[in-house]
Amino acid sequence: MSKEKKDHFGLLRSIFWPVHRSEVKKVLSMLFLLFLLCMNHGVLRNLKDVIILTAKHSGAEVIPFIKVWGMLPGAFVAIWFYTRLRRRFKKENVFYIMVSCFIAYFLLFAFYLYPNSEQLHLDKLGSWLSSVLPQGFQGFIALLRNWTFTTFYITAELWAVISLSILFWGFTNDCTQVGEAKRTYGILNIGSNVAPIIGGALALTFSSSISIPFLSFGGDEWGQTIRQLIILVSVLGVAAMGLFFWINRRFVKEDKEKPEINDPEAAKKPRLSLRESVRYILKSPYLVPLAVIFLCYNISINYTDVLWKEQLKKYFSDPNDMLQHMNMITMGIGMLATVGGVLFSFMVTRLGWTFTAMITPLVMTTLGIGFFTFMFCADTMSAISSALFGLTPFAMTVYCGSIQNCLSKASKYSVFDATKELAFLPLSPESKLKGKAAIDGFGSGLGKSGSSLTYQGFIILFGSVALSAPYIAGILFFVLSAWIYSVLSLGKQFKTLTAGEQAVSSGELVQTTE
Repeated sequence: MSKEKKDHFGLLRSIFWPVHRSEVKKVLSMLFLLFLLCMNHGVLRNLKDVIILTAKHSGAEVIPFIKVWGMLPGAFVAIWFYTRLRRRFKKENVFYIMVSCFIAYFLLFAFYLYPNSEQLHLDKLGSWLSSVLPQGFQGFIALLRNWTFTTFYITAELWAVISLSILFWGFTNDCTQVGEAKRTYGILNIGSNVAPIIGGALALTFSSSISIPFLSFGGDEWGQTIRQLIILVSVLGVAAMGLFFWINRRFVKEDKEKPEINDPEAAKKPRLSLRESVRYILKSPYLVPLAVIFLCYNISINYTDVLWKEQLKKYFSDPNDMLQHMNMITMGIGMLATVGGVLFSFMVTRLGWTFTAMITPLVMTTLGIGFFTFMFCADTMSAISSALFGLTPFAMTVYCGSIQNCLSKASKYSVFDATKELAFLPLSPESKLKGKAAIDGFGSGLGKSGSSLTYQGFIILFGSVALSAPYIAGILFFVLSAWIYSVLSLGKQFKTLTAGEQAVSSGELVQTTE
């Protein structure tokens, strides 16, 4: 081992830049690659929402249907395609193929599918289904009628799943040793929070401040915005492929020659079915509240997202205005998440795990109260909102929802994920490994799909998102209450289990006694 590897970092460097000189180029290149992929994710995330929300005969009611009947099949197809490619090509070539497929589809959408959407959409089928199905099926009908917008929504969502979760992190894990990962992954995570700030600023510039003449055909300003943003996405995607090519030529060969390190933490996480996950969780009084916390987050974020986007649909008549608003929220999420990530160690060591874990549900509850108060009590709140803020109750509903979306997602990326991971540390290695697998399967499977299916049921039963809002609000506050109670319960157990330990910066617990 070289002398450089043996040297300890100073206090400040160990916190902000625990990277050896020989690793600087590799870490910076990986960080920039993640930047490019995350910037694309930020641009696409807002663009897909605005496209589907402002489509004809569409609105927020289509989102729960897309997540169940579009995203799940789409994810299965994308992963099947990826595994087939991996059998025939090297991992490096699979990266180029997958990213190129995404870019090709986005360009096809911007320059052919969207300009010809009036002719391509299934309006006759949609009109016939509307005449024979109840009002509550309008979301499902919009999914079919506006099929080109639906496929864009699904493909844009899959960008994060494929390019980030599978391609980037799969590659990074393969070419990074365990010791290096423990020091550098925190830097990459902070970088992923900074990327939406730059991505949101670029999206604002390309959608409002820049007008490319040869993309303005047809006299459709919204169509021009879509084309300009897709050009931005394509350029960033090509740059990512170029950087990935350079990283493979410069670093991967060196890493393959390094000896592998046998580490128990590197063991492959077991796969558990939903039933097995529930059984394993119920055996542990410690895992039950932790699972409830993860489940409640997934349910509440899905519920509030649809309600908020329904208000955006009504408030913004111009898609460009809605997109600018959502890009500003994305920039706010990135800024707050970065600050929260930097302050996390201070909060958890000085204020405790319970206080830090309580931030996200309290933010969602407090702003949720404001959101529903202005929504349901518009006549009562009219004078108050005009006097204090100079806005109508409807505008206050939109802005309360926007602030809640910004703060809740920033809290999720900065403190929620970190406190969840920290809560696993007092467990034994086996319980930690199986517990994470169980909770991930339980929270993701039941939380996301279950909440979308529940929402579909309410929309079908009552006919619209607006009419189902009071019932969703009741369920949401019950979920938030369960979340807060579970944080308090888990906080007591966490404090008891770590009574002989001291919380140290970077979110790790280090034994103070032998």
